[in-house]
Amino acid sequence: MFDKNKIYEMQELLDKYVLYNLEFRKLGNNANGELELLLKTGTDKVSVFRSVNHTSKHDYLKLSEEQAKKVCFKFDREENIVDLDIVAIVVRTSDINIPAGRYTLKTLDELTKAQDLEERPKSDFEDGIVYLIVENSVGCDLYDGVYTFSKENHGLLEDLEKKYEQETDELLKNNLKLILDYQKNCEELLM
Repeated sequence: MFDKNKIYEMQELLDKYVLYNLEFRKLGNNANGELELLLKTGTDKVSVFRSVNHTSKHDYLKLSEEQAKKVCFKFDREENIVDLDIVAIVVRTSDINIPAGRYTLKTLDELTKAQDLEERPKSDFEDGIVYLIVENSVGCDLYDGVYTFSKENHGLLEDLEKKYEQETDELLKNNLKLILDYQKNCEELLM
């Protein structure tokens, strides 16, 4: 196992664990840009390490492979691998509490529920998020849509259930069923 308080170079971690993913965080905030390194550290766990030195996406992409392997990371958190099988990617947002990025379905559901409860300012633009739901291990797009914040709505998952009931395209209906069944199974595993 690794020391959760130690700072590691990427190569040290890659020598011991399988790379699950490497992703940018805070893309628009170049001075505070970070990387998250996701490593498979157990049969059902992924350990997430966050870079300790802030860098812009542009500067990171200019690094050679040898330089990139020397980027330093510190343990941040552990995730259940099953929670990362199907994820939602927010492509566009109208809310400062839900930045564009990758989310577990549970997290995005909780965030949309919180926004539904707020008094929303009147605007000429749609107030919500544009999202994709993907099967994470192969990057297959399962479903995409728009979620509009409203006191009449009750979060992303309930919205997906309504869309499942109304969907007429067989492939999209099957994909929505897969997404909803997946989330139900995740919740049952945590009980």
